[in-house]
Amino acid sequence: MTHATAVDGNAESVAVPGARRYLLRVDFSERHAALLNLARNCGDFDIQLERLAIGDYVVDRGVVVERKTYADFATSLVDGRLFPQAAALARSPHRPVVLLEGPKPSRMPNVHPHALKGAIVSLAVMWRLPVLHARDAEDSLRILRYLAHQVRNSDLRILQRYGRKPKRLASRKLYVLQGLPGVGPALANRLLVQFGSIERAVAADEDTLMQVRGVGHRKAARIREVVR
Repeated sequence: MTHATAVDGNAESVAVPGARRYLLRVDFSERHAALLNLARNCGDFDIQLERLAIGDYVVDRGVVVERKTYADFATSLVDGRLFPQAAALARSPHRPVVLLEGPKPSRMPNVHPHALKGAIVSLAVMWRLPVLHARDAEDSLRILRYLAHQVRNSDLRILQRYGRKPKRLASRKLYVLQGLPGVGPALANRLLVQFGSIERAVAADEDTLMQVRGVGHRKAARIREVVR
């Protein structure tokens, strides 16, 4: 882990002796990217260059990042690649993020600005993919550091629920089901109604889970991954 210190207004990574570095898996398509060069030189990451099935970067085995410049984003919208990529990201067992990296070029592909804005809204709302904006490659590196730090310190495999634990049996069952990935109070109630018990809910396979309103392929896969 690293500490950040301000040097002439910029964030600079300062390695802590003996600290374990973050693992950053990078797709071959990014081998010439300025971001990869910065990640190599910052001292925070152990880099593995490989052919990734989904995304451009996988941060500490917890978050998959699809990095696009503004021009890349516009081009992928025009040629039809954007939403198939979104579908693949949404099915990923990792937490997916779209990283939109600037600065905006002076000349963009022939796409109306409203179409670009609509595509960003669609990713965030319809596909539930966070879209993070970075000013440049250095800003993207800061985002990778933040993601790695949060993965390492929160451990995405451990779900933490706060507040008073319910005393009534029915409420306790709902509380337990809310410990599953992506399951809030309403979905916990639907799972309990559908399966009748926690035991049957966690034993259900992906296809059976997907019969419950609000459970798609990605969420069903994440639930099965936790309860196996």
